[in-house]
Amino acid sequence: MTNRLGSSEWSVPEARSVVAQLRHVATDGTEYDGVELFLALCDYLDQLHGSPGFDQVLPDDERAALARVVQRVRGKSAVPEEDEERLVQPVNAAVTLTEGRVLAAHLESTDGWQRDLGLALQGLFTYLDQLYGGPGAFTELLTSEERERVARR
Repeated sequence: MTNRLGSSEWSVPEARSVVAQLRHVATDGTEYDGVELFLALCDYLDQLHGSPGFDQVLPDDERAALARVVQRVRGKSAVPEEDEERLVQPVNAAVTLTEGRVLAAHLESTDGWQRDLGLALQGLFTYLDQLYGGPGAFTELLTSEERERVARR
């Protein structure tokens, strides 16, 4: 098992710590939006994971069990048809799910810490896709009630 976020060099705890500190370093809107998106997705995963929260990439068997619960709560087991309304659902005040994927790819194509942030964001999207049923499946946020049901699994 690896505790890395996708192809990022950062483990989950490292990424969360570094990105929280980057709030003070981000100089433009894209960088800041990337930082905020990362933190919002981690908060979302905290809610899905339940106690103690999202502090590691779950091993395959635990991830599969969590994915089954997420998919059961969503009432879907396959990649949903593209729905414009879901894809423009905001993750936070500045970024929608669709914009978040584009932003992650943009940051990944840059240099320095911005690239590392992009890789970590891509890792989060991949992880969420796995929980939702496969590549591209993370197209909507669960409601707070649904997140509670998943966390109680």
